[in-house]
Amino acid sequence: MGRREGRILLFGFGRYGEQIGLNLLTSGYDLIVADTSKESLKKAIADKIDQVFVVDIHNDEEITDLIIDQNVKKVFCAFEEEERNVYLTITIKALFRHLEVIALCESRESERKLKLAGADKVIDTMYAAANRLYFILEKPAVAEAMDHILFKDPSIQFKEIVVPVGSLLDGINLNQIDFKQEFNIILLGLVDKELGNKFVFVTRGINHKIDAGDILVVLGRKSDLLRFEELLKGNP
Repeated sequence: MGRREGRILLFGFGRYGEQIGLNLLTSGYDLIVADTSKESLKKAIADKIDQVFVVDIHNDEEITDLIIDQNVKKVFCAFEEEERNVYLTITIKALFRHLEVIALCESRESERKLKLAGADKVIDTMYAAANRLYFILEKPAVAEAMDHILFKDPSIQFKEIVVPVGSLLDGINLNQIDFKQEFNIILLGLVDKELGNKFVFVTRGINHKIDAGDILVVLGRKSDLLRFEELLKGNP
C-alpha cells in the first residue's frame, strides 16, 4: 500500500493512542509518534512504528522543530491525561494556527476546554465506548463481526468521505439508504458541518438529512470504499 500524502503526528501512545496509531499505520498514513515517556515509545517501536520522538510538551521549540522538520500536516493529541491534550492543543494552535488538531477527551468539561483551545475535532472516548457497549448488549453478532474484520482482516479500513455537491446522497435522509446492501460498506457516523465538527454515531437513531460538505465515516474493504467514493463523485 502506498503512503498517503501528509504526515500525521500522534502525541501519546497509551491505550487510546496505540489503537489510533495502528489504525493510521495500517491505513497507509505516514505516521510519527511523540511521547514524553521512553517506555511508551518502546511499545510504538514494538508495533513497527519506526519514527518515534521523545518530546517535552512544555518546550515550544521542541514542538516547533518536530512539526517543521517532519513536515507534519495533522496532529492527534491522544494522551490519557486530558489536561495534557488541552495544553498541547493550545500550544500547537498558538504556534501553527492552521494546522489541524484532533484531540481526545473523556468528559464534557474537557470537550468544552478543547474546543475553546481551538481543536478542529474532539473525540469523546466515553461516548465511543458507550456506542461500542450498545453493540455488545443489543447486537452482539455485529460487535463480534466488527472485531473480526477490524483486527483480523487487514483489507478493512476506516475512511472519511466528504459528500460532494450534487452527489447521489446530497439531500437524502439516512433512513432512505441501506449502505451495506447498496454499497457493501458500513456507515459508522458522520460529521455535520452545520452542527459544528462533532462526530455523531448512527447508533443514536438519528434520521439526518445528508448535505454537501458532510463527512461520512465508513468502514469497509478498500476496493468498496474507493468504488463508493467514485460513485459520490459521479464516476460509475
